[in-house]
Amino acid sequence: MSSLDTETLSSLFLLPDHIAIEAVYPTKKRLTLQISCMLPSAFCPLCQRSSERIHGRYGRTVADVPCGGRLVTFALTVRKFVCGMTTCPRRIITLRLPDFVQSYARMTNRLSEVLQTLGFATCGELGERLTPKLGMEVSGPTLLRRMRARSCPAPSSVRILGIDDWSWKKGVTYGTILVDLELRKPIEILADRTAETSEAWLRSHPEVEIVSRDRGGDYASAAKKGAPQAQQVADRFHLLQNLRERLKEVMDRKQSCLPEVEERASDAVPAKAQGIKDNSTRQIADPEKHYRTSSASPNQRSEGMRYDDFQKRVRRDKRASHYEDVRTLVKQGLSQRAIVRKLKLARATVSKFAQAEEYPEMHHLKRGEKRSLLDPYKRSILQRWQQGCTNGLQLYDEIKARGFTGSATLLRMFLAELRKKHQEAGSASALSLDTSTQAIEIPPSLPSKPRITRRLSATRASWLFVSQSGKLNEKQKQHVGQIRAGHPDLERAYQLSQDFVMMLASRREGDLDTWLTQAAHSGLPEFKKMAHGIRLDYAAVKAAFSSMWSQGQVEAQVNCLKLQKRIVFGRANFDLLRLRVLCRV
Repeated sequence: MSSLDTETLSSLFLLPDHIAIEAVYPTKKRLTLQISCMLPSAFCPLCQRSSERIHGRYGRTVADVPCGGRLVTFALTVRKFVCGMTTCPRRIITLRLPDFVQSYARMTNRLSEVLQTLGFATCGELGERLTPKLGMEVSGPTLLRRMRARSCPAPSSVRILGIDDWSWKKGVTYGTILVDLELRKPIEILADRTAETSEAWLRSHPEVEIVSRDRGGDYASAAKKGAPQAQQVADRFHLLQNLRERLKEVMDRKQSCLPEVEERASDAVPAKAQGIKDNSTRQIADPEKHYRTSSASPNQRSEGMRYDDFQKRVRRDKRASHYEDVRTLVKQGLSQRAIVRKLKLARATVSKFAQAEEYPEMHHLKRGEKRSLLDPYKRSILQRWQQGCTNGLQLYDEIKARGFTGSATLLRMFLAELRKKHQEAGSASALSLDTSTQAIEIPPSLPSKPRITRRLSATRASWLFVSQSGKLNEKQKQHVGQIRAGHPDLERAYQLSQDFVMMLASRREGDLDTWLTQAAHSGLPEFKKMAHGIRLDYAAVKAAFSSMWSQGQVEAQVNCLKLQKRIVFGRANFDLLRLRVLCRV
């Protein structure tokens, strides 16, 4: 091989100057290069003396990054030297090339870096299936070893810190994520969420000036002890969430005062969900009386009763029995914790039953009550339908080009309803779209679907109370008015909640003390409890009104962590998951 060819190949493969190419052996799938190191001397790793006395040579087979889609293998020949120091215990010196390949390694440094990047972007098994298509051969365990060999750089000084927990196993095991809010990236993952672990990390970073956190007591304690110099900022969203939870407790306690609202029954809702039997349109007027008198024995199924209705009744009777037991024990003076241990019920269930003055009925969410990804496109779909385009595939391509990210199944379900309403109306031009429910309307002269009446749930009512009135539609405003008129306590709860929402939205920190006084003297135990909790965390809550920092970026990083868990199908150990989050591509 000519010197020109050697120089060209060396520049092509970016080899160090002291490594020369002696021969090339190409095949259809592999490219093997015979190379040798020409360094005239080596340093002894023990005595640090240089030696030029050659002892011999040895060969190494090293894999490199692919070239032209073919595997590349270096047949590397390296010299051995004899140490000249008679007192040195090392006699033979092996020439080392740390900038090109590590000791005992079977791949070059650059191939190792490529595999690390590939591993962090995919996972072990997926990387093993992908690398042959990229001109490399590697197993899943090798990718995992390459990833674990990566050392995370120590985080630079962090001023603004966000801290939150993440679920390793929901309801069982949790960890802690720490985020630099200025750089918008995670800087550490902790194996648990105890105050001691977070406190130890904060003590090792005295440069922290601001700590953004949720309302959890463990992180508040950790920040107070581990970073006393830092200002704590409570998250504004969690404050609104606390407010909604207190409102829900009020609604649960006054559930009988919530209004019964009339809603349009969806075509997909079966007749039994609308309170209509197969042979009759009679609806149950008093569900409480119906459940208690429909059968002498709750475990016996009456003639003509559907099996799913029977199962629903059995579950309801069992839940009602638990409610009566909880109320009885509350009247006897037992604490909620003692009731949980005695009845073996969930703490949230006991708390809800203990606060409810009447049995809280379950409100099952029916199909059609949730907003759909298709809602912003329904009006244009109806217009195209009225123009004569009834091809579902064409309509799907049109809305997808406009940014629709949902599945074709959503469109097929909507078109099935649209086609049915078209047949009922007789003309597509007679159809319209209800702006509030996003449902297809037919002319009033034609028979429409029946409407169902049910009591507004405490969850939906509490969300209406924490929503700004200017963002509600007319139907929602009507519901708010009905709730407020149901009981004086609900009116006071509405005024307090709206004052807090507007105060937080406009960042009026000076009004916080006034609101706390009003809440404490409102006569509502739920708001008194909230006011007490805010006073215990007063400095952090008040800082939330003036600080620009919040938990939004922390929650985003928690979502990224969940994505990393799903990429590896939840099989990564903590050390590997930590590397994937901190060193992700």
